[in-house]
Amino acid sequence: MKILKLTTALLALGSVSAHAGGVSGGNADSNWTIYGWQNWSYEFTDNDVRENQRISNNAANIGFSSSIDTGVMVGGEAMKANFQCEQFTFHNNLNGYSDFCNRNSKISLSGSFGEIMFGQWLLPHNEMVAQWVDPFYDAGADSHTSIMGGVGYGMRFYNGGFGRFGWDDSYDPATSSEPDASNQSFNRRQNEVVQYFSPNMNGFSFRIATTNDGADESSVTDSNTNSSTVDPRIWSMGAAYETTLTNGDSVWFAVTYQKNDEWAARNYQCSDSEDDSYRIAGRYIHQWGSGSFTRVSAMWENLEYDWEDCAGGTLLSSVTSLGADANNLELERDSWMISGIHNFGNGFDIRASYMDADDLDCDTCTTDEKTDATAFNLGLFYTMPAGTELRLTYSDINNSANSNYDFGINATSAAQGNDVDMWAVGIVQWF
Repeated sequence: MKILKLTTALLALGSVSAHAGGVSGGNADSNWTIYGWQNWSYEFTDNDVRENQRISNNAANIGFSSSIDTGVMVGGEAMKANFQCEQFTFHNNLNGYSDFCNRNSKISLSGSFGEIMFGQWLLPHNEMVAQWVDPFYDAGADSHTSIMGGVGYGMRFYNGGFGRFGWDDSYDPATSSEPDASNQSFNRRQNEVVQYFSPNMNGFSFRIATTNDGADESSVTDSNTNSSTVDPRIWSMGAAYETTLTNGDSVWFAVTYQKNDEWAARNYQCSDSEDDSYRIAGRYIHQWGSGSFTRVSAMWENLEYDWEDCAGGTLLSSVTSLGADANNLELERDSWMISGIHNFGNGFDIRASYMDADDLDCDTCTTDEKTDATAFNLGLFYTMPAGTELRLTYSDINNSANSNYDFGINATSAAQGNDVDMWAVGIVQWF
């Protein structure tokens, strides 16, 4: 009965003006929108050790958003105040995020100048390319995150930030269970973020984001027992250009960059750390007529990790077997991907992506061979007239003897050198 009453109240909220309580008594013009996206799949996975059947609802979510005219004009356009609260709708015991507003959530001001926000949001380095190069929505095990954005060894898409996975002053890597290795991933939804979105300027746009300076500043004692203060901070940015050609085809290009400064140092008690990533991406869409089109995308990525005097860490432990210094890490890796969609114009389309990760370039390793990997995704989709999608997908990751890549979202806990594959049937729906 309580659930029924709550559901009725939420539906009513989406259809009438909200009179939010507050010191000023609320605002009668603050109309709210309730929205959602569901992407459920029944999956058959195999990581060379264990075969498993599971139900995943991937990045399924529900959100509440509102925008209101502030009454102030800037550049001949009304400035608006915007709010959004979005959360996962994980099912059963798979719900690992019990906090509210745990996905893209913000308060912002927008107008002719663009938009500036603070809250929790996807960072530009990944988001400004993901939806253009990934035909599988960057939402599940069949996404580009199996290779792109990390070097394996436990790195996955990261949702969260300060205050999660043992980030407190009592954390000691020598005695405590260490933070999730995906803290070092470059595919991130990050809280404590301030972010600026530029307006679209004749097809050109850019974004820049940074984490709150000093949000987790604290003292660390590195492997040489030197005490110092680290101040982890992320800078993420990107620029993109899109245009439509005279024949109706479209072209898009983007370049993005991210620096995770002293992020590993805070996690793993290092005297210093600096991680960088660059991406260059492009997309071309050819229109065949009658609703049929072909989309081809490509992306190149470079990752660099530089850690000094660390007391521990998942990545360090993993590459020590390659001869890496147990306390220091100098690591670089290139990777690339190509992807495509061919839509037949009758509701059916075929989607595919292929990724290739080079061997690690480890300055302190005696060997960094056989650390390369490839990943492949193939899907058949059927879209019903109202937008509901039915899909059948196959995904495969082929690890060399010393590599350890897994699905970047909904991983299988594959061991080093093991291959991973998955068959899945699913339903996708926007609400």
